[in-house]
Amino acid sequence: MKTTRRDFAIMGAGSLLSGLTVPSLLASTEAIPVANKVPVSAGPWYRRVKRTGQTNFNERDPQNANVEQWADYWASTKVQALALSVSGPVAFYPTRIPYFHRSSFLGERDLFGDCVKAAKARGMRIYGRMSPDIQWMDPKLIAEHPLWFRHNQDGSLQSSAPDIAFTCQFGGHFSEQQPAIIRELNANYDIDGLYMNGWPTMQVCYCDNCRKIGDPHSAEYKAALMASAGDLINLYKSVVMEKSPHNFYSCNLGGGLKESGLDQWKLTREALWYTADNQSRASVIAPVWQDAQQVKFALALMGDRPVAAVSASYARAGAISWRNVTDTSVEPECRMAQTAAAGGVVWYHWLGLEQGFQEDRRWQNPGRDFLAWHAKHDKHFHNVRSLARIAIVVAPKSMTVYEAPTKEDKTDSIEGMYSVLVEARIPFDFLHEEDLTVEHMQRYAALILPNVALLSNAQCKALEAYADGGGSLLATFETSLYDETGTPRDDFALGELFGIKKVGSRQRSEPKSAESMTSVHLQSVKKRNALTAGFEDTEWIAGPVWSIPLAPVADPVMTTIHPYPVYPPEAVYTRQPPSDSPSIVAREKGRARLVYLAGDMDASYWRLDNVDLGRQLTNAIRWVLRDEPGTEVVGQGLMEVCAWETESGFAIHLLNYNGPNAFRGRMRTPVPLGAQTVRVVVPRDVRIKTATLLAAEMPVKFQQQGRTVRLTVPAVKLYEVVALEV
Repeated sequence: MKTTRRDFAIMGAGSLLSGLTVPSLLASTEAIPVANKVPVSAGPWYRRVKRTGQTNFNERDPQNANVEQWADYWASTKVQALALSVSGPVAFYPTRIPYFHRSSFLGERDLFGDCVKAAKARGMRIYGRMSPDIQWMDPKLIAEHPLWFRHNQDGSLQSSAPDIAFTCQFGGHFSEQQPAIIRELNANYDIDGLYMNGWPTMQVCYCDNCRKIGDPHSAEYKAALMASAGDLINLYKSVVMEKSPHNFYSCNLGGGLKESGLDQWKLTREALWYTADNQSRASVIAPVWQDAQQVKFALALMGDRPVAAVSASYARAGAISWRNVTDTSVEPECRMAQTAAAGGVVWYHWLGLEQGFQEDRRWQNPGRDFLAWHAKHDKHFHNVRSLARIAIVVAPKSMTVYEAPTKEDKTDSIEGMYSVLVEARIPFDFLHEEDLTVEHMQRYAALILPNVALLSNAQCKALEAYADGGGSLLATFETSLYDETGTPRDDFALGELFGIKKVGSRQRSEPKSAESMTSVHLQSVKKRNALTAGFEDTEWIAGPVWSIPLAPVADPVMTTIHPYPVYPPEAVYTRQPPSDSPSIVAREKGRARLVYLAGDMDASYWRLDNVDLGRQLTNAIRWVLRDEPGTEVVGQGLMEVCAWETESGFAIHLLNYNGPNAFRGRMRTPVPLGAQTVRVVVPRDVRIKTATLLAAEMPVKFQQQGRTVRLTVPAVKLYEVVALEV
């Protein structure tokens, strides 16, 4: 990320509602809305797990694996559970299942069973790790069950490695072979659950079964995949729980905002556990906060059910992996810290027993150090509710069905808002579009709708009721201009609420002459108030790339400026006065504050890094929050702040994102930050007894006046947690 953005950060310091109204949302610091309290779980063991580990086996591992050494290491990390390789294409135990290929190096050994016993002897839970998406290509199997495999159009098998091929979800490998393996494990081993890697996925297959369904790229085929995946997930969960009602099943839902083709909302309604298996940054230019983001997104799906995020200890950059070489940057530790801060289960991962304990052992100490530290302070990571007063509405339909005006990533609007909130150090959550209900919306003083283009009439009515009850809204660009199917509306469904009317189609700012060079349009400052703070010495600021023409409004804050050439210098001047088309409309309705930004300010900010747009977004966010974020951390540096009520009190997590190369592939090493002043408004009348810095391992002085607690953190290295006990 460019210096300008960091400089800006430093400067900036269910069912839908039906006939119900949202209880009044008071914006005073004496009644900060927060999530409903979740009772301490007394149910299945996995509801209390905060640390897990994994060492994937390779086929050669049974030959030389030192099980006691493996178990001693993981015991030293204080993890509570371990993912242990059962299968993909290879069995690491003496299976009796036909066509389940035993490791060629297994001999008389039972590597899986030996590891289960060693882990159990050290007090750790074990859940099996399977990969139903791949299968050993036994010639007899191919002849007997050809429909177990995915086929290309020419009839050839889709192969991932020598002797290994991808399996088809519509074949017996999924419906018969996998349940048989699970039942064999249940019968012979003391396992506590099961995780399926590499599935579900939007496969493309041309086997005979799939040809009957249709084109694998069609909507009908994808719908059949989703329906089949849901049925299989329920089947696997029921088989896993035949051993114990407290055992859990989890499949691999990947994680993150990017389009996968899967309807994660449907797949997670009855899920026991969410595994976000985005093990490192998805690309070299992915944001440093990607892991915290995927945990927040998963929590928006799962609520209070466990969300685990896998952090790879091996080196990886986008699609390129050095899978048996340790990543010696602080990126793995940074990702584990983000998982913990965002409220997830930390999952540390390595590949290969021999490689990890003989050939490259550098991954061991970082994992042990972080996980053991986390275990020492375990009570402060059991969250009861978020203290965030604002949430970004995440709308997968607006990232999939919506026909955007540009080929650039549809998640850029969310990334822009995420970036601004991190830079402003404002704690925030994600709220899923399917959760626009009284119960969920009333937790927040304000909601952000970053180009949530697709909204049903019922969702719009729910948002209107939320505003009637005092909830504030910030929306951008084409929000509510399409119904839930993607059909365009003639005008904004939320137009009356925001006081806006569309008078033209979306447009890109550019000169009328084809010979002229393109310019980004500008905004004219018409009214000086909190929404224009920081623009005192200018009459205009930068504008977004795309915008919606609006009908004039009374007393506008800003209006658009007609574009003009940017070259040659002699031609760089306005030809017309500023338009009367507002670029920002702000109004108050009762206790609600409502802001609509006519352009894609959020996406343009993320793509182009213009400081004016970032400041404009920050001003709007602070205004709808009445400049009361609930938790405030003031100091130098780029920092993500997460705030929770915990079982023992409260915890404020400070994630330091400053470091060489932090915004290009790897956080190599953190640049320590100086003193940070913290102010927290707790949501209820309690007295804080102690304040502790968990990373620094030291108490800290604090002052409390009413519900407001103030203290100073002397320094932050990579990650600090301020634990307030009551």
